Amino acid sequence: MLTNQKSVRRLATCCASLAIAVATFGAAPAFAEGSAGASAPDDSQAIVVTATKRTASTIQNTPIAIAALGGAELKSRGAMDFADFYHAVPGLAVQDEGPGDKRYVIRGINASGAGTVGLYLDEVVITGENSQDGGGQAPDIKLFDIDRVEVLKGPQGTTFGASSMAGTIRYITAKPDVTQWTGYIQSGLHATDGAALGIQTDGAVNIPLVKDKLAVRVAGYYANLPGWISNRFEKGANNETSKAGRVELRYKATEDLTIDAMAMYQKMHQDSKDYYNTEDYGGNALPANYQADEVRSPYDDTSKIYNVTATYKRPFGTFTATGSRFVRDTGFVRDASLAADAFLGLAYDGAGRSALVQDKHRKVDSAEARFASNFAGPVQILVGGFLQNEDRFFVSSWPLADATGNIASNPSELLDRTVNTKIREKAIFGEVSYKILPSLTFTAGARWFDFKLSQTSQSLVAFGGGAGTGAGAPLNSSDKGVIGRFNLAWKVSDQTNAYIQIAQGYRSGGANDTTAAEIAHVTIPAGYNSDQLWSYELGVKNTLIDRKLYLNGAVYFIDWSNIQVSEQASSGTVSFGYTGNGGKAHVKGAEIELDARPLHGLRFTLNGNYSDAKLAEDNPIPSTGLKGDRVPYVPQWTASTSLTYSAPIEQLGVKGEVGMDASYQGSSATEFNQTIDNYYTLASYWLVGAHAGVSQGPWSVNLNVTNLLNDRTTINYNDIVPGVYPLGHYTNRPRTVILSGMIKF
Repeated sequence: MLTNQKSVRRLATCCASLAIAVATFGAAPAFAEGSAGASAPDDSQAIVVTATKRTASTIQNTPIAIAALGGAELKSRGAMDFADFYHAVPGLAVQDEGPGDKRYVIRGINASGAGTVGLYLDEVVITGENSQDGGGQAPDIKLFDIDRVEVLKGPQGTTFGASSMAGTIRYITAKPDVTQWTGYIQSGLHATDGAALGIQTDGAVNIPLVKDKLAVRVAGYYANLPGWISNRFEKGANNETSKAGRVELRYKATEDLTIDAMAMYQKMHQDSKDYYNTEDYGGNALPANYQADEVRSPYDDTSKIYNVTATYKRPFGTFTATGSRFVRDTGFVRDASLAADAFLGLAYDGAGRSALVQDKHRKVDSAEARFASNFAGPVQILVGGFLQNEDRFFVSSWPLADATGNIASNPSELLDRTVNTKIREKAIFGEVSYKILPSLTFTAGARWFDFKLSQTSQSLVAFGGGAGTGAGAPLNSSDKGVIGRFNLAWKVSDQTNAYIQIAQGYRSGGANDTTAAEIAHVTIPAGYNSDQLWSYELGVKNTLIDRKLYLNGAVYFIDWSNIQVSEQASSGTVSFGYTGNGGKAHVKGAEIELDARPLHGLRFTLNGNYSDAKLAEDNPIPSTGLKGDRVPYVPQWTASTSLTYSAPIEQLGVKGEVGMDASYQGSSATEFNQTIDNYYTLASYWLVGAHAGVSQGPWSVNLNVTNLLNDRTTINYNDIVPGVYPLGHYTNRPRTVILSGMIKF
């Protein structure tokens, strides 16, 4: 782990910096506690999180960089999924290709291959996968009956494993209450600029089956959101229809033993993705918000999630055992007509009218057992074991379509192949904390991991038609090792906490699809290696003026090596993409979060992040990236602010609330530099929102406006084959007005 002199020097530097930072940032006399008797805001504003897997604590008392949004705040934003809240979290960005097709980015760590951000629903691992075109793309969990969303920034690999090298996002659901009946129902109308009227509704009911012993909580979600992008087949083709349901059961067997069970189903469908073209396949200009596709291109995404967790509490600590299953099936169709024209000489509007159809099945079974101590002395421990079995089956075919844009039931094919992948992973992790002084705690943690991947591919139909070559040679990849984390937490005063953290993250390697490359008459490497990083962070958290002001900040440096990068091999006619390993990158960053409540009912927030993420050396293949190139999809600057005021409206006998928010996303690019074929710049933009509402007792009515200024800046590009297809543009959802009502019971 920390064996080189450079790491030791950085540890010493961080320790020295801690005292300086606290002196300048966290102990200003002007921010002393308010006088006795001063009014304090509701403590519900201090969200309790379980990010460390040890004890529940508030954000202010947790010595890592973490942001959290409670269920009430998500509702006030009109948030339905990740796209509706991520701008509010400093250091969080996204590579966005629409619903169910996002790649999360935290603190500048973004690359091809597996996801760099771990994703969890309660205890269930739902992190984006490492395979084919959807590598790293994460499911869009709908935000219904959610207690909170936690965003853990910086490597979390010692507790959350591989692909948490940049951080972890946790969706925490509302749990059954064994003491009382509760519930809510919420419904809203959505009016998006350029689209028909849509509807979204969700609700939950909590039923104690045996008072104080057994309860069930049932929640559901439905949304029909018409699209604003059309094509030759239909108006509003990018409509989104989503439905989801979740059942949770809690059994309090004894005062010490609690068993929770959960089952969830979610299905999302779009007739077409969220991009538009400015010209058709013949180079002719298209109307605004129109797609050039010659073939219907629907997208389907279905997830099934199951979990059982047992928690046994004793005075000396808590034992937790959990088992989960995550099943995801996606069906992706992409127009391939122009590729057939360019590479096979088949007219795109005739014999070459076709589509690339990719169906993917993924099943992840995981289990974890851990113990978190609550000893009376200065030493505390966390120890656990983790197992995960993952199976995937991927089918990629290139069928011909008819003049109506439909694919027949038994079509002729220009290509057909399958890929079977199995991953077996096991790990042992632990942490030891020692309270050196009542105000100073040192924590050291480690995780041993063993990762094995096997992959078999089969060519059923060769490129252009004809019999395929059959099964390819089995591909295998493995990796094992130990990563570490070190944290020094200093409780400077009742108002100020500070910490330094040095943590390691990793992402396992994998296999490239050499069978597919052979079909294209291209030779590529059989696989690629893991990449790793060390993160050095200094943070300060202040709770000031009798909890009327929260002021947090952090600075960090990340040393990232052996980066997984996209590379291209060519036969002279066809280029084929694969994953390889690049060189090294450095990320230098800082962030600040301010949450002020100067008057009763008035809240002001201001968040900002700076991440300077650049290659520190040339990649081994210089054409894929040079020293000084910025990491793709990473803006240097992001910021957000909000202002909310609530007060009784005595004339009406209700409570009213109004608010506005704004977020800024700095510019970035899709690749390391402009010599790469699909390099495009992504301009900076602002998103502005507003909301107003009234409530009385159990009911409330709210009016939300998202993207108030109707910003249509391109946030990503759909570049199927560079230089062949007209460019597709993804944007944020246009201005949307949401009128909703909710009643609690």
